[in-house]
Formats: sequence, C-alpha cells, structure tokens
Amino acid sequence: MSCWCWAHPSTLNPPLKTIVKVPAVWAGWANARVLLIALLLGNGMPGGDLHYYLEGVYGDDSSAMTEYPQPGTWPSVVLAWLTGDNADNYRVAFTVMMLLADALFLALLLRNNDGRRSVFAAAWFWVFFGTAAGHVFVWRLDLYPALLVAGAGGLLATYPRIASALLAWATTVKLWPGVLAAGLVGAARSRTTWQRLAAFCGTIVGTCLAVAALTGVDRLVSPLSYQEARGLQIESLAATWHVLQAHRHPGTWEIGYAASKSYEITGPGVGTTLTLSTIAMVCALVWMVAVAASHLLRGGWDAHSTVVFFVAAILLLIATNKVFSPQYIVWLGPILAVAIRAEIPRETPEEKRLAPDRTGLRTIMAILAVAAAALGTYIYPYGYDYVWLHLGENLRPVYALVVRNLLILSMTLTALMWHRLEFTAARTAAQSTRAD
Repeated sequence: MSCWCWAHPSTLNPPLKTIVKVPAVWAGWANARVLLIALLLGNGMPGGDLHYYLEGVYGDDSSAMTEYPQPGTWPSVVLAWLTGDNADNYRVAFTVMMLLADALFLALLLRNNDGRRSVFAAAWFWVFFGTAAGHVFVWRLDLYPALLVAGAGGLLATYPRIASALLAWATTVKLWPGVLAAGLVGAARSRTTWQRLAAFCGTIVGTCLAVAALTGVDRLVSPLSYQEARGLQIESLAATWHVLQAHRHPGTWEIGYAASKSYEITGPGVGTTLTLSTIAMVCALVWMVAVAASHLLRGGWDAHSTVVFFVAAILLLIATNKVFSPQYIVWLGPILAVAIRAEIPRETPEEKRLAPDRTGLRTIMAILAVAAAALGTYIYPYGYDYVWLHLGENLRPVYALVVRNLLILSMTLTALMWHRLEFTAARTAAQSTRAD
C-alpha cells in the first residue's frame, strides 16, 4: 500500500512537489485555519465552554472548574487575569492562544525536516486534522495536555527524562495521560528505564505537593471524586446502540443533562452496558500493563514503538470508556502527527519488508482520524440537539455518530496492529544487537 505522502520529494510529479515544501504547508495551514475561524463565527454555541472557564475565575460558584485538575486550568486562569472579566475579549484571546499553540506545534513538526517525506506527511495531516476537529480544537483546553503528550513522544529518543516529565505534567493537567506511563517501562537492567520512571514520578509528586500547598488537598482530589458520578455518555461507543434505539423508539430511553455535566442516556440495558464498558476498560488497562511487563522482563523498548503505544493506548481509552465528549478526538491528533513524522527505516532487508505495512498503517490512521474529527464536528455543534433532545426527528446526526464511532473502533484495531508490528520490530532489532 502506498501514498504520495510517503514518496521521496525527488520522485514526485511537479504538482505534488509543490506541496512538499515548507511555504506550501504554511499556506495550507493559513487557509485551513481561516476556514476554522469561519466555522467558529458561523456557530458560536460551543463558546459556552469559554464562558464557563471565565466564570471559573470571576464567577461566584466555587465549584466551577473543580472537575479539572488545578494545573489544567492554568492557561485559562492566566488568560482571564490578562483579559479581565470581559467575555468577548476572553473569547478572542483564547482563540488566539490556541491558534498560536497550534502554529508552534506545526513549526516543531517542520523543524529539521531535511526534505523528509514523513515530516511533510505529518505536517499536512496536522493541517487537515485541526480544521476537521472544528470548535473543540480551539475552544476547549484539551489541546493543552495533548500537546504535552506529543512533546513527550517527540523527545523520548533524545531527552527521555524531559519527555517523562512532560508526560507527568500532562497527567496533572488531565489525568488520562497517566496510563501512558506504562510506555516508559523498559528493561529492568537498563538504567534509563529507572531514570524515565523517576522523572515521571518525581514530577507528579512535586506538582501535586505544590497544588495541595497552594489550593488545599480537597482541590487536589476534586477531579477524582467527580469521576465517580459518571453514567453512560451518549457519544461513547458503548452507548451507540442505545442512542440509535432511543431515536427509533422514542420514550423507551431517556437522554438528559446529568450531574456529571454531560449528556447521558438511561433506560433498558444501560446498566449491563456500563458493566461491559468497565470490563472492556479493565482489559485495555491489562493490555497496557502487559506491554510494560514484557519490556521490563524481556527488553526491546524503543522510542518509536512507544509513541505508537501512546496512540494505541489513547484510542483504547476512548473506545472502551463509558464517557466520550466531542473534544476527546483532540487527544489523538498531536501524538499521531509525531508518530507519522518518524522516518520509516529501510536499511536492512527486514526493514524494507516491513516498510509497505508501516506506510499503509500510517496512511489509514491519518485518513480515519481526519474523517472521525470531521464527523465529530458535524455532530457537535451542528447536529447535537437532534442527538440528545429531538429524538426521532432527524436521524442524520445520529447516523453520523454511529459512523464516527465505527471509525474510532477501526482506528483502535488498526493502532493495535501498528503497535504489534513496531513492538515486534523493536524486539527483533534488540535481539539482533545482542547477538552482534
């Protein structure tokens, strides 16, 4: 399986050579983000999240934003201090802040490109993904931890301790990156394994102590207690069948805004589905621990296979979770771009044999991710009222939700295949090195 994105620039047709250049990527980014801004101006409903962030600083509700870990609120808090209690100024400033972070990440992707095909594939993926993700890309805070995870993935090979600290920082920002720490585990006999883990744990402990000292222990643990109240969210893969049936048989299932500050579904079979979702999540966590244990006991750790592990683990978290909010797709984009950016090795006969599979898996993942992000934007904000409120009146957004969730499932399976390939290749390379 091949794609122009992976061909060497010197072998491309003239029209394709044009876009495999840094100025062309930046021009594409500018045009794509103009389209994104048009989407923001055309439908401002998701801007309510920004109002909530501002209220978390200037409002009277002491519980506002307490479902977020304290470090996860820092960008919004600092920005609110700078803009003052003015919703319009805050919205513009928040949008600019996120677009600057977006542009900085693209610049880092393009840095030291040496004309490498994988760099431009990653950059163009990022250009399309950001606009496809729509409002949640720039009007939610989820890009913050996602970029930290991408930074960790990008630095694993050269600065493993800094990478581990970034992953820990991401964990204190949004909790979910914590499970990715399983990817830091290498051979027990390797000193770098313990350096990575020490950097991760030390950063976690230091940040938590600082938060507890500044805001109190209750604020430190408030995000954990918030998780206890979660039901079956309507966008989760586990809820897909129930939501579809709720539209086909109105009145049997109920969908409403829950105490968890999300839209949840209740009705026949939901309790069983919640149990199955929990079992699936446990299985996903067992897989992550098994990967870590294999590396600990048998070695074979390398940076690139770990980045692919991050991709697979994030998708497993999303696919098996009883919770799925529109912005979760943003978690995937930055680290997938880092994984795509890595050059496909072709030095040994074995690497040449695996190159087409690696190319195919990357291409599939990139296409599916952009498609899933675009469908997510159609669902929220454009069709969301027809998913949760007007049951049975317009099934197009519901069918889009079904397709989006099938794409997430397909990406998860593809990512597991990709990780298996990279895991095996890394193990084989390590054994070959020991034999030499």
